[in-house]
Amino acid sequence: MKVEAPVTERQTNIPAHVKKTRKKERNLNIFKYIFLWGYALITVGLFIWVTLTAFKDNTQIFTNPFGLPESYSFSNFAEAWTGANMSQFFVNSLIVSVISVSLCLFLGATLSFVIARFRFRGNGLLYALFVLGLAIPLQSLILPIFFRMDNIGLRDSLLGLILVYTALNLPKTVFLLVGFMKGIPSELEEAAIIDGCGYWKIFSKVIVPISKPGLATAGILVFIAAWNEYVFATVLISSDAARTLPLGLASFQTSYASAYGLIAAGVVISVIPVLIVYILLQEQIIKGMTAGSVKG
Repeated sequence: MKVEAPVTERQTNIPAHVKKTRKKERNLNIFKYIFLWGYALITVGLFIWVTLTAFKDNTQIFTNPFGLPESYSFSNFAEAWTGANMSQFFVNSLIVSVISVSLCLFLGATLSFVIARFRFRGNGLLYALFVLGLAIPLQSLILPIFFRMDNIGLRDSLLGLILVYTALNLPKTVFLLVGFMKGIPSELEEAAIIDGCGYWKIFSKVIVPISKPGLATAGILVFIAAWNEYVFATVLISSDAARTLPLGLASFQTSYASAYGLIAAGVVISVIPVLIVYILLQEQIIKGMTAGSVKG
């Protein structure tokens, strides 16, 4: 019977370069986790501080900026929601973001299905055009988009913003979903075809349900991009009735420059929808982000 050497003896037989490589990997992992935990603590800490500030008046903010509020009053939130017209800005942002996400997911899913599951002349070129869209600096599109929206009468309207946000986020959606759909086994489609399913039924009954993690990932990325977008909204929107939340917060800070509690309340209100969407879809998002990482 073969007797194994003690652990310490086996470890001494490990080549020096292997030990050095393992030490470097261990040090890199330590640094990585320290960085990630530090970033998370700073981000969460700042959000908690802003939230606590939203419950204070200016006297408490200046006398005890990092302490707990004396009383948890929602007066700042009520004033920001009604007095500063944030309710209208919130509804505008919600309309623009939800419709932009819906259009991006529908168009992106159908286009990705065609690119990923069909072979035809120009397939690679079509996909390359969407990938190229990710490399175009958005700043270079501001003037052309402004003049185009003005010519067709959609400047200073929510519909114009929806079309712009959909066009800007569609390449990202296609890029994510094509990679996800290419990983779906072709045997599932073959089985559906044998059962008499057409292409639309294969797409809606087979591909879309399996692609839910990818769709959730693309959806949250598009939602965050549309919800927080400021530059194009500044250029295209000029009236108060069509302002989105980022524009409303900018004007809010100008009008209530010394009311720091109100500003903090406005910031918290703007963050809440993103947190809710992420909490509801976090399982699907994690699956979508890790899809394909264990192939091989």
